[in-house]
Amino acid sequence: MTSLPLEGIRIADFGQIIAVPYTAQMLAWLGAEVILIENEQRLTTRIWPPFAEAEPGVNRSGGFNTVNSSKMSCTLNLRDPEGVALAKQIIAVSDVVVENYSSGVMERMGLGYVDVRGLRPDIVYLSLGAFGRTGPMKDLVGFHSVINLFSGLASVTGHKGSHPRIMGGLFPDAFSGCYCVLALLEALYHRANTGEGQHIEVAMTETLATLLPEAVMEYTLDGTEPERVGNRHQGKAPHDMFRCQGEENWVAISVENDAQFQALAHTAGSPGWADDPRFATVEARLDHQDELGCLVHRWTERMDVQEVVEKLQAVGVPAGPVLDSAQVLADPHMVARGFVQLPDHPEVGPRPLGAFSWAVDGRRPGTAGSAPLMGEHNRKVIQELLQVPEQEFERLVKSGAIS
Repeated sequence: MTSLPLEGIRIADFGQIIAVPYTAQMLAWLGAEVILIENEQRLTTRIWPPFAEAEPGVNRSGGFNTVNSSKMSCTLNLRDPEGVALAKQIIAVSDVVVENYSSGVMERMGLGYVDVRGLRPDIVYLSLGAFGRTGPMKDLVGFHSVINLFSGLASVTGHKGSHPRIMGGLFPDAFSGCYCVLALLEALYHRANTGEGQHIEVAMTETLATLLPEAVMEYTLDGTEPERVGNRHQGKAPHDMFRCQGEENWVAISVENDAQFQALAHTAGSPGWADDPRFATVEARLDHQDELGCLVHRWTERMDVQEVVEKLQAVGVPAGPVLDSAQVLADPHMVARGFVQLPDHPEVGPRPLGAFSWAVDGRRPGTAGSAPLMGEHNRKVIQELLQVPEQEFERLVKSGAIS
């Protein structure tokens, strides 16, 4: 692969926390030049743990380094008029602006869409917020837990007979980031055909709500809300995760029909399960999931995860290991396919990263770079890109406009 699809595209990244930084990182992986505009007076994930070797530092945050790879860092004081002026100069030579400040913050700094459209009429400008930039809730701030709840996703997540549960903390951010990438690619395609820029606004609650087609369909058809079933399934049994040998080793097993259940019973050395009237049909197994789950658990807990997986897959029973983060990054299949990369960070060294989740003609699009050190590219951006002379650059540093 000789070139990447977004080569020649420059992005001014005003992203905070996870969602928009993740968006801009994926665009960087697609070949865009991403300038992360940071403000030392308003640090977010750079000062959040976990830190490499548990040693705090603005360049050592695992959260920051995971969602800001392959970018440049330019530190500007956006409370200083000269810092804002520099940000405007960067925008004027950029194709895309992405931001997820609270509603009105960019406008108050003079960096809102209406303002920057005067600098670059064909700018593609993306704003992401918890509830969007319009409507009665536009000025409210919401993070991951609020998004889970307000989108309706928590209402269908939980154990049978229990209360709603929130999915993994940062899931809404990464999922919303994927929607942002899709919207930006479409906007850039539109601009290439028409010369027109666009203002895109994404509401995180709305992106997560699209994960509920079955729940929405059930309600719209007969007015009922779906029952929470935990790891179980309304039409399959057993359908759950079962503990195996060792600490926190689990296997997922899903049996859809009688043939698969008979295969499970014989593989477990318990052919009598198949003749037990409690388990003779799908309906019967659904009615007796507790008893059946205990029997399956007694078998799996004596065995290694991979042994269970191989035995069941060999007889056509869907089964797979439940991998943790370390296992995913070390998985031979993931590594062999090039999903796991090892950017060499200048301060914390090489760290594994789940990078490109796509391949083109069987090849990954490139190599993920490390996250930038704070202010690492100030001279490159301000002196080389904006053509600010050395003497003026030094004055701006001393004045605090370049932080």
